[in-house]
Amino acid sequence: MDVGIVGGSGYAGAELLRLLGSHPAFKVRVVAARTAAGRALPELFPNLAGVPGLPERLVPVEPGHVDGCDAVFLATPHEASLELAPSLLGHARTVVDLSGAFRLDAATFQAWYGLAHPAPDLTPATYGLPELLRERLAGATLVANPGCYPTAALLALAPLAGLVDPASVVVAGLSGSSGAGGGLRADLHASHAVGNVAAYGVPRHRHTPEIEALWASVRGGDRVPVAFVPHLVPMSRGLLCTVSATLGDGASARTVVDAYHRAYAAEPFVRLLPDGAWPATTYVRGSNAAHVGVAVDQRSARVTASCAIDNLVKGAAGQAIQNANLALGLPEGAGLPAGGVYP
Repeated sequence: MDVGIVGGSGYAGAELLRLLGSHPAFKVRVVAARTAAGRALPELFPNLAGVPGLPERLVPVEPGHVDGCDAVFLATPHEASLELAPSLLGHARTVVDLSGAFRLDAATFQAWYGLAHPAPDLTPATYGLPELLRERLAGATLVANPGCYPTAALLALAPLAGLVDPASVVVAGLSGSSGAGGGLRADLHASHAVGNVAAYGVPRHRHTPEIEALWASVRGGDRVPVAFVPHLVPMSRGLLCTVSATLGDGASARTVVDAYHRAYAAEPFVRLLPDGAWPATTYVRGSNAAHVGVAVDQRSARVTASCAIDNLVKGAAGQAIQNANLALGLPEGAGLPAGGVYP
């Protein structure tokens, strides 16, 4: 199956190329970019030198370049995806957008992104979090890949539906700097970021409405506010979300742990850690895995759950491939590593 990547000069694009280089069914036919068009791929990403089957050079962003592809991955900012996705739908069987352009309904998107959505009829697109919404992905033509923070937050939170007060949820997120992309920014300079941890984007980080919308969906209830506080930590990749909530009436440590086992026992990429063990980003680095830990504090009547992922893999490129596999009827785990790179 032929696939194309638009936005191939960024971190997510590079990760797509690394993973697709060993995919058993997908062949990367074209890699497109705007400012990097015409450049050799190994010049941009020396780590990809010698990977067989990858195009030699990036081409300009034109819908015709991906005509007839089975899947196109949009590794572009939301502004570019808003423009490109509608025009690409007629050229490929499935478009997987890694930005926030189509994750929310048009009204919510405008409220949080400050832009009127140019294609409201396409919103919200099929949300690509397979562990929660797998049945919706088969045959999907436009998939909205979840944000990295919502992926970890929702995998930690979803099994608690019906077991906690839905309005008591607090999410603390920590991400490496690659989550901000490769652009230059003062707070990402090594002299600032190394040895520094800081909250940012509070209280209106754009991933908040994603978490709220899916939390409402898995509960089958109304949308309620969720307190989300992201932090930038001094590492290149890796992301961890820790969720805390007040136990509901009748919930106990046993019912909570049983809910997590039911939710994830058969999941190929989610590992529920044993009692007393907690997720660490170092163990999921380079993989499409999500490690989850949970504990109940009877003293405070609160539950804490934590999830670690690689923000560039399960939080972006790996999950995009997982979604494309499901949309096109391939084995879900094709081309995706479940084990991390350690140390």
